Amino acid sequence: MSQTGIGEKAAPLNENATQRQFMRHRLVRKVQENTHFLAMTSMVCGLLGFPHYLLDVDNNVWLAQLLTYLTFILVSYNLLLENGRTNLAMLTMSLVTISLFVVQLSPYAADFNDTAHVLRMTTDMQVHHFSQVLEYAAGALLACLIATSYLFQRSGWLATSQAILYVAVMIPLIPLLGFFCGVAQPYGIMSPLTTLSGLLCAFSLLAKHASHPPMSYLLLMDDNGKQIRFSIVFLSFFAIMLARAGVEFGDNMLRALPVVVVVSILAIIYTMTATYYRKGQTSEQIVLPAADMDFASQVETALDNQQFYMVYQPQIDFNSGKLKGVEALVRWRHPQKGIISPEKFIRVAELTGLIVPLGKWVMRTACTEAAKWRDDPVLGKIEVAVNVSALQLKSGTLVEDILQILEETGLAPERLVVELTESAFVQDDGQNASIMHRLKEAGVKLAIDDFGTGYSCLSYLRDIPGDYLKIDRSFVMELPGHDKAEAVIKAIVSLGKSLGYRIIAEGVETEAQAKFLKDIDSDIVQGFLYSRPLEAEALQHWATENLPAQTPQ
Repeated sequence: MSQTGIGEKAAPLNENATQRQFMRHRLVRKVQENTHFLAMTSMVCGLLGFPHYLLDVDNNVWLAQLLTYLTFILVSYNLLLENGRTNLAMLTMSLVTISLFVVQLSPYAADFNDTAHVLRMTTDMQVHHFSQVLEYAAGALLACLIATSYLFQRSGWLATSQAILYVAVMIPLIPLLGFFCGVAQPYGIMSPLTTLSGLLCAFSLLAKHASHPPMSYLLLMDDNGKQIRFSIVFLSFFAIMLARAGVEFGDNMLRALPVVVVVSILAIIYTMTATYYRKGQTSEQIVLPAADMDFASQVETALDNQQFYMVYQPQIDFNSGKLKGVEALVRWRHPQKGIISPEKFIRVAELTGLIVPLGKWVMRTACTEAAKWRDDPVLGKIEVAVNVSALQLKSGTLVEDILQILEETGLAPERLVVELTESAFVQDDGQNASIMHRLKEAGVKLAIDDFGTGYSCLSYLRDIPGDYLKIDRSFVMELPGHDKAEAVIKAIVSLGKSLGYRIIAEGVETEAQAKFLKDIDSDIVQGFLYSRPLEAEALQHWATENLPAQTPQ
């Protein structure tokens, strides 16, 4: 039984492009998983800069800096808690809080909160006294934007939150860029600790939801978006060069010209990004949506954490009434969402390439379970059918993987049935047929799944050494009484028989369906009429209660 109609759903998306997109998404997810390091460093900078020693300055200035650092610390602390880093958050705050009181006793404690002092240490330029009001007002504005962005993020308004953060990071970056470009008097530049703490806090908020729109459209866009990414990098570099050139004009009014050009370039970058974002929202998706990418990451995590499990649906021989075999089907037991059916995760696994490691796990688990049944009086001789995707065929190691699994588990090759959909053989250059012949030579049996629902190119039936032909449930569910469905099924049975295939009818739910299929000489039946898919232990119990002991076939 096919777990979902993968071929038809996957067709609009380019397979290789989607897999490359998922690799980029995986990198972004790694950044997201390490968000706590950014938040922790932001806390350290904020705690070290906490203005205990500024009680002798103007109250408004002291209050502005106090609220600024407090905002950075609280946002970073909450990010640590949200990422499950409670102990790390408490440890960081405790250690730095204790150490900063020691540091504050030093006469040099305020140096890193004094912009003028830092500039004198790092450059030979003559630095005029900076307006503390301007410095701390810029810091307070940054803190307000970060706090607002965090509240929007908590409310689920991710696009708005990211837009605010884009503005926020420019507040410390623009004067910092001016400093590195040689601007002698970067008015309003924030103190180093304010700059570091604010930037790290903003970047940790951005990293936390980097895989969600609109940022995801910039980071994860398909290969056609390479031109946009290159343009953004080129224009940004050009803007920096113009800013550096503007310094050479001194006090001349021409200094304003590079500023205008830089602002124009930044506007172009914004327009390009926003245009692509709207295109991704309103037109046909040319990349896998960010939600599906997140879901794919959950599938990968589930595979690592062994959240998948196997169920087996019995296949009954029409003539003898005995159990002929079982089809192995994968299920997902999510720790929060409960059981997730294959229809929700197989397609995403196919598109992102995760179906290859998942399929290998399914093959190994099914063979291991079947090998354990060798001494069971009912299940000891039955076959186990395992679905194999087209991507597994393309991996180039399918035959070696199967033979290795059979050797490791001790399962006899003739007890394994490899099921493939007919779409796997369309436009085949002969490689897939060669793989089938190698498996057949090793003793493994082969089945064509979902026959009649895809392209139905009959030439591959002649070329591959198949054993079973499976009638898709979409035809069976219309039985009896639907003339066209009956005609199609009769034709499939007649064709399969003439080519030496045994016919398996899946999705049988009523006695009337079973009688029609038996009357037209189908060999094996599978469906809810006989049993739902069962876990291994439940299958053994079902077989013992409902079937006689099997004899070698």
